[in-house]
Amino acid sequence: MVHIARYIRIFEEEAPPELKRWPKLSIIIPACNEAGTIKPAVNTLLEQDYPDLEILLIDDRSTDGTGAIIDGIAEEDSRVKGLHIEELPEGWIGKVNALNTGTKIAGGEWMLFTDADIHFRQGTLRKAVSLAEADKTDHFALLPKPTANSFWFDVVIHTFGAIFLYGTGAVDAGRPGSKAFIGTGAFNLVRRTAFDNTEGFSWLKMEPVDDVGLGLMLSISGAKSSFAITTRDISLVWYPSIKAMFKGVEKNFFGAVANYSLIRMAIIVAFIWAFALAPFAALMFFNVLPVFMLGIITYVFMASGAFFVKEKFGQKFFPLFLAQFGLLIVSIMLLRSGIICKLKGGIDWRGERYKTEDLLAGQRLKAGTFGIKKPY
Repeated sequence: MVHIARYIRIFEEEAPPELKRWPKLSIIIPACNEAGTIKPAVNTLLEQDYPDLEILLIDDRSTDGTGAIIDGIAEEDSRVKGLHIEELPEGWIGKVNALNTGTKIAGGEWMLFTDADIHFRQGTLRKAVSLAEADKTDHFALLPKPTANSFWFDVVIHTFGAIFLYGTGAVDAGRPGSKAFIGTGAFNLVRRTAFDNTEGFSWLKMEPVDDVGLGLMLSISGAKSSFAITTRDISLVWYPSIKAMFKGVEKNFFGAVANYSLIRMAIIVAFIWAFALAPFAALMFFNVLPVFMLGIITYVFMASGAFFVKEKFGQKFFPLFLAQFGLLIVSIMLLRSGIICKLKGGIDWRGERYKTEDLLAGQRLKAGTFGIKKPY
């Protein structure tokens, strides 16, 4: 954990030089049944001081008032364009098709792919584009700090974030000679010319983990990526509760971590449980030297990592310190995701069911050892 955190950049600490010319920025936001979140989120973008901006809001077959809200926003501000998808093409996941639809009409030199519940502080867009240009990067991914409404949900969120950073190898993204890649649904900023050098979203049309998949696709094409964590300038309520998170990760957790394999899932869960329960085993079997030493090492590893992350990112100590409990909860999320996928023969997302065999055929992200993402 210390190794991961030590080299990650913090967006708020960066101070890129101001650009003499601001390239046009296209913001692409797919939305499906986001009536409760989209307007406040888009307002934070409309209030930005970025000088050349267009916002593409793609209504992906919503059944609530999302489409009407999008049309209303577009009528009020000429920088906003609303698009409505009525039917899903065969062989496409809905969100990926929406992203593809927006990309086709985006006119910016840079494209920002984000979600309909992300809030931006004033100046964030200017700073992000300036930083990407200063780094001479083609892809800049930002990971925001999600808010949690309870202590134990905070524990789970922190644990899930650590797994994500370790599993994707985000710390090495953009380093010379590194094959690591990263992407986030909240903030994927992509240079248009670099995107046009890839196979496009058609390559990801059946990939549920489309945000990290975009990072993979750009990496394969030779694009340069960079990554940072933002603790203040971008915010979201990822899920309102642990219960909602169980439901939310149901669609992609099994495939992303276990490649739709129950055997692989069982091995990963067994490893997680062994790691998470090691400190408690040390207390129960303190007279068994190997068990005791393993438990102490695990405890010291988690405690030192929690302290370091607290100091670097200003996070609360105890949600990190209790990550063993977070690991157990996350492992149950994985078990639930896998069992439901197998019982249904696929996943449900945005009103559609996608068969497991089709997902496997279109999977572009394969999990390697202990969940580390590997190219297809």
